[in-house]
Amino acid sequence: MPLYIFRVRNEKHEIVDEQGADFASEKNACVEAMRSAREIYADRTVNGEDVNGVYFEVVRSSGEIVDKMSLSFFAGPSENELLR
Repeated sequence: MPLYIFRVRNEKHEIVDEQGADFASEKNACVEAMRSAREIYADRTVNGEDVNGVYFEVVRSSGEIVDKMSLSFFAGPSENELLR
């Protein structure tokens, strides 16, 4: 099974899961990445951290990025937008 590495990055910093994980397919890796990114978004926002400009990437062991998602994607509409 192919090895995929997850990393969280912004313009200045990068956190890499150096160990990576094996997934049966690229789609399976991306689904797990979506779950992980959602958890990171929740943790950071609960702690009052800004997630703008923070991305979660799925990378093949070869170094090729296969998916990239912004953590702010998980924010959904703001309270003000819902009240309009």
